Parts: sequence; C-alpha cells; structure tokens
Amino acid sequence: MSGTVITDLRRRGAVDPGRLLAGPLRGVGLRRLDPGRRTEVAADGVEHALYVTAGSGLAELPDGAVHPNQPDHQDRQDRQDHPERAEVGLPLVEGTAIVLPLGSRTVLTAGTAGLEYFHAVLAVPPSSEEGDPR
Repeated sequence: MSGTVITDLRRRGAVDPGRLLAGPLRGVGLRRLDPGRRTEVAADGVEHALYVTAGSGLAELPDGAVHPNQPDHQDRQDRQDHPERAEVGLPLVEGTAIVLPLGSRTVLTAGTAGLEYFHAVLAVPPSSEEGDPR
C-alpha cells in the first residue's frame, strides 16, 4: 500500500488533498453546524459538493439573491408581500447531496439536532472561451 494515506475525517475534520492528488480536488472534510447555526457556502472560483452525513437542516438562497427560476421583479415583490409564498429552501437530511457550480451560493442552517456534512472543494480550470465562466 505504498503511497496510500488513510485519514479519519471524524477526528481530523479536513484534509488538503493537494499534497497527494494532482486532480481538481482542493479540499475535503467533515463539517459540523451546531443546532440553529448558519454558514454561507460560495462557489467563487471553485465548485463545492456537499453530502449530509447526519442531522438535518435547510439550504437557502442568501439574503437578496434571486432564485433563477423566478427572476421577475413582480415575483420578488409578491414574495415580499406574501411571505407564505416564498420558497423555504431545500430540506437537508442524511443522504442529501448538493452541488454548487461556479458562481452559485447557498446558506446552510442546521436543524434542532445539528448538521454534519462531507464537504469537497473542486478547482475550476480556466476557460479559453470568452464569456464562459469556466
């Protein structure tokens, strides 16, 4: 098993795979949010993959963000006037996976039991095509 590295993410929390791998993986780790805590995950220059391993929570758009399926100003005003019509976000439970492509973001909020998730950060190679965000 020469060159093989085994890491207990529950004890260590996060690992820098760049020391061992040449691919786009830039960070991996097990993250925890205490009950009711929030954190924003932004795909600025990188992409993210999240996999819920325990607990529950919610993934929402950050404050002021516009849902891509509802960009119209009237829809935004209607949601402000009628909050019950607003999207509540994506429920997170064990086994849920979320991928954040380049330029996207989300806010994770832990439920009453907290939230534990595996988090991978991937580099995005520069694009040679103008106008392409990659």
